Amino acid sequence: MNLDPSRRALDHLQQVRLLTDAEHAAAINDPELPNALFRTPAEALAWVVAREIVPQAQLADLPTRAAAGQENEAQAIVSEATDLISGEMPLPPWAQLHIRLLDRRVHDGVSANALDQLLALQLIDATQHAHSLSMLPTHEEAWAAPDSLPATLAWTVLRAGALSEEELKALVGRGAHPDIVADAIARIDGAKTEKRVTSTSTTFSLDSMDFTTSSSSSTSSLPSVPFAVPPSSTSQTRTFTWTSSSASEPAPGGWKKKLIGAVVVALIALYFLFAR
Repeated sequence: MNLDPSRRALDHLQQVRLLTDAEHAAAINDPELPNALFRTPAEALAWVVAREIVPQAQLADLPTRAAAGQENEAQAIVSEATDLISGEMPLPPWAQLHIRLLDRRVHDGVSANALDQLLALQLIDATQHAHSLSMLPTHEEAWAAPDSLPATLAWTVLRAGALSEEELKALVGRGAHPDIVADAIARIDGAKTEKRVTSTSTTFSLDSMDFTTSSSSSTSSLPSVPFAVPPSSTSQTRTFTWTSSSASEPAPGGWKKKLIGAVVVALIALYFLFAR
């Protein structure tokens, strides 16, 4: 039976000996594991550090634990994990990781094979196919998400810019493969934000990163993806207000920056209010 991606990634860390048996058990039994967004060993290791199962101070020395013949792989995993929880902004590791994982998951299911299938189904033409191929994200094949035609079709609009939203909606009139087209359109609609400048009162729970928002006008929303603060962090709930704006019909690739920007505003506010 195939394990879920997060459990498989944690098991691999144990096999490479980047996690001891005790650390692996702690990660597997962590109550936040079902909510985890990670799927690769490096993402799993960054999550383990963010959850304070392995101290961040020990991260650089982990490759010395590696099994014989796996030293290079272990070093590559540790280097990538370090990058995932580091950044120029003064945010704690769990916040850095949460932002990066949200970004990475957008690319799940996007592949050359999926583009080839979209071309064969005449949902994209040869020019759009070639343009999208030149912009494909890099995946670790062994850890990549399964190919997804709807995700890839939406990606050609949102990220590659090979297909316009109007061209995508025109496919509906052709009646070809309506399930794929409808799914892609739904993904794009979910990525949109409405242009507003509002005074927004937001209550954050540092235990679960859940939040509720109230505003005097219609508001944009962020994906509801929980990422709990490690257990040793102080548990508090506070309310504060800031003014934000977001663009309504983002150019290809722009919605990601606006989404991440909104998350960063919230996380920076959290950091300066509570972290120290």
